[in-house]
Order: sequence, then C-alpha cells, then structure tokens
Amino acid sequence: MFSPAYAVFNFLGIFFVLLPAGWHWTARNTATLLFIFWCVVNVVPTAINSVVWYNRVDIKAPVYCDIVTKLRVGGDVGVPAALLCITRQLEAIAAARQAYFSAKDRQRRRMVDLAIGLGIPTLVMILHTVVQGHRYDIIERVGCIPSVYWSLPAVFLVIIWPVVLLLAAAIYGGLALRLFVARRYQFARLLESSQSAISTSRFIRLIALAALQIAYTVPIALCLRIIQLVTIPLNAYHNWDEVHYGFNYVGTITLEQFELGPRSYARLQELNYWSYAISCAIFFLFFGMGEESVASYRRWGSKVMGVRGNRSSVPKDTSSRGATQISLPAYPRSEPSFLKDDKLGAATMDGVFITVQEENFTSV
Repeated sequence: MFSPAYAVFNFLGIFFVLLPAGWHWTARNTATLLFIFWCVVNVVPTAINSVVWYNRVDIKAPVYCDIVTKLRVGGDVGVPAALLCITRQLEAIAAARQAYFSAKDRQRRRMVDLAIGLGIPTLVMILHTVVQGHRYDIIERVGCIPSVYWSLPAVFLVIIWPVVLLLAAAIYGGLALRLFVARRYQFARLLESSQSAISTSRFIRLIALAALQIAYTVPIALCLRIIQLVTIPLNAYHNWDEVHYGFNYVGTITLEQFELGPRSYARLQELNYWSYAISCAIFFLFFGMGEESVASYRRWGSKVMGVRGNRSSVPKDTSSRGATQISLPAYPRSEPSFLKDDKLGAATMDGVFITVQEENFTSV
C-alpha cells in the first residue's frame, strides 16, 4: 500500500521537476513549461498531504484542501493536455509544413498551447463544481482528494477528459515518430532551416517523454474508468440542489476501508496516486542530465561560487577597532461535518476522482 516511500518519492519529485526547469524557462518552451507547471502544483501538495495524513484521517485545513483538490482536478487534465501540446508541435516540426517560424508564428503557437494546456484544465476545474457532490474526501496517507457525484454528467464533464487528451497525444506522437523515422537523414537540416531550438537529441527525448507518460497513464486511466462504469451504477442527476445537498460533508477513508473493494481496483488507484511522482522522475530522466541542463547547473554553480568569493574577499573595516561591539541574539480546530455514511469502501467511492532571444528559440 502507501508505504513511507510514497512520501519520499513525492518530495524527490519536487526536486526532479524543478532542477531542469530553468533551462526550459530560458528557452520559453511553452508546452514543456505547462507540463512542469501541472506537475509542480500537484506533486507539492501531494508530498505535504502524504506527511500530514500519514496515519490519520483528521478533518483539518479545509481551505487548503479546497484549493489542492481543485488543482488535482486541473492537473489530471493538465498533464495530458501538456503532452498533447508537446506531441502536436513535434508532429508539426517533423511534417515540415513550414520551413521557417517567424516571431508571429511562435506567438500564435504559444496562444494555442496556452488554450489547450491552461484553458481546457481550467474549464474542467469549473465544470467539476457542477458534479462536486460534497466538499472533498480524505484518504489515510494520501490526504484530501476531489469528490465527484458519480453520474452521466460527471463522465462527460470531468472523467472522460484525461483519456481523450491522452489518446489525442498518442496519435500525434505516433505521427511524429513515423515522420521522424521516414526523414531521419534529413531531419537535422530540417530543424536548422526552421530555426528551431529543438535539436535531434531533444526531439527524441521529447518523444520518449511523451511515449513513457502515455504508456503509463493510458492503461491505468482506461482500466479505472471501465471498472467504475461496470461496477458502480450511475446516479441520476436530477437538479443542482439535490446533488449539492449537505455539501460541507467530508468523507474519510482509512487504509482498511480503502482495501475493502476489489484488490485490482485498489492497486490501480494506488498507481494513479503515484502518477505525479513518476511523471517528475520521467521528466528528470530525459532532461535532468541533458547537455543544456548540465550547462545550466554549471552556470548557476559559477554564480553561487562567484558570490561567495566576492563576499569572502571584502576587506574588514578596522577604522573602529577600539569601539565596543555588541551582538544581539536572534529570536526566532478541525471543521466538523455531518456524516452521510459511516463507512466508505474503495468500490463505492463516488468521491474519489481518478484519473494524465525570442528569435533564436521556439516553443516546444
């Protein structure tokens, strides 16, 4: 189940995704920055939650949980949307539909990426309110998670989006890979003529990043959706008032209750909650030790060492040698909710939302 390694790897995920982020920010790789953004805003609270609720299901920090659960809804859509932006751009480059990208072309492409990578997740976060049956749920060692009123509107407004975006990303990724293999001998000249910031090596790493992400998340997402649709009857959505009745309710799920459902379903759920830590590790695998990232680390290291060297070389002031010097020391309630149900099992968790030099650089 959720061992201490779950918390450790989520904290490591923060380091893994932020360390190489500087180069991508400098290069203005919009699609990759969107991937980093959604990983960061979800892996940070996931790491915190895994510590705060390690052996408890106390109802605490309700406002914090309201925020992070909504971000989780956005992240489960945002990561697949960012992957779609990445594979879509790689396919456009490999297809060589345009030999040169002007500043206006790049700006237009950034706007499209932002519409997909930020606009769609934000829209789903808003639509989630329509099918948010109660405030949120708390799982032991996982923390607060979004709630969804399991109904037909929930399937189309929230649940289906990650799968659709991942499948679209897989199609674009497959097309990009096919075009790359067909034109591999002319590919370097093609990238040079388009004045792209992507080299052949970076192109391959981006394709590999998207492929691994899709290979990991699509089977989990599809299996979870199928199990839910087969085993959990859809509730009727009559009206807003009925769905949101007793909205302040907070469900609590212990590890024992989590394991009450089918074992395969519980394991898929667990893999789903590991998704952000794994996404961060995959990102670091391909970009944390790349030549551009290593060069960035060296520049930052040189700056840090330079600052330290300058500080150590400042001469001491001896003009007031006889003055007296004095050193001063440096000084450094849970919100209740009424119960709708005494026990919650994994198979009946309707409240668990499951899930994916401007002229010299171009967005990727």
